[in-house]
Amino acid sequence: MNNYDGIISLLIACIEFVFIINLLIFTEKNTTNKLVLGIVAVLFIYQFIEFLICFVGLHNQLMIYFAFLDITLLPPFGLYTVLKYSGKLKSHHKYIFIPALFFIIYYPFVLEQFAVTKCTVLYASYNYPLGEVYGILYYLPILGSMIILNKKWGSDTDVLQKKNTRLFFFGYLFTFLPAMIIAILIPSFMSAVESLLCKLAFVFATFLFIFVLKNKTTKKQEIL
Repeated sequence: MNNYDGIISLLIACIEFVFIINLLIFTEKNTTNKLVLGIVAVLFIYQFIEFLICFVGLHNQLMIYFAFLDITLLPPFGLYTVLKYSGKLKSHHKYIFIPALFFIIYYPFVLEQFAVTKCTVLYASYNYPLGEVYGILYYLPILGSMIILNKKWGSDTDVLQKKNTRLFFFGYLFTFLPAMIIAILIPSFMSAVESLLCKLAFVFATFLFIFVLKNKTTKKQEIL
C-alpha cells in the first residue's frame, strides 16, 4: 500500500491513547483531572476519525460531521475545565457550550455541503458552511482559557500549584498561539485549520498528560 494519507493521525491517536490509559491507571481521580482526561479523549477521537477518513477512505459526510462534532466541543470543554481548575466555575457557565451546540445541531441539516477537499500524510482539508463564524467562535473560548490561566499563574502562591498552572497555560500557549500566527500569515491554512490544529494539539495533550500526573488537589480545592 503506497497511500500513507492520515498515517500521522493514527500515530498521534496511538500516543494519546497511551496517555489516556496511563492517566486512568496512575493518577489521582479528582474532578479537574477527570475533565482534563476528557480533553485528551476528545483529541484522541478526532485523530482516530481523521485516520479513518484519510487512510481507510471513509469520506462520507456523516463521518466528517462526527469529526466536527468531536472537535467543536474542545474549546468550550477546555474553558469549562479551566474555570473548574481556577475555582471560578459557576452554574451559568454551562452556557459556554451554546455556540458549539448550535453548530452540532445546525450541521446535520447541511451535510451535503461537507466534503474532504484534500488528504495528506499530515493533515486533511475540509469544506463546510459558516467557516469564518465557526473559526471566531472556536477561538474565543481558547483565548478566554489562556487569559484565566495566565491570571491564575500570576496569583498562585503555592509553589507546586503555580508549576501545575504553568503547565496548563503553556499547553494552551505553545499549541494555539502558533496556530493563530500561522492562520494570520498563511490564509490558506484556514482550509485545514481543524486538522493542523489537532496535530499541534499533540503538544497540548502532552502538557495535559504531565499536568494530570502532577495535579493533586486538597479536599478544599475539590469543593471550589
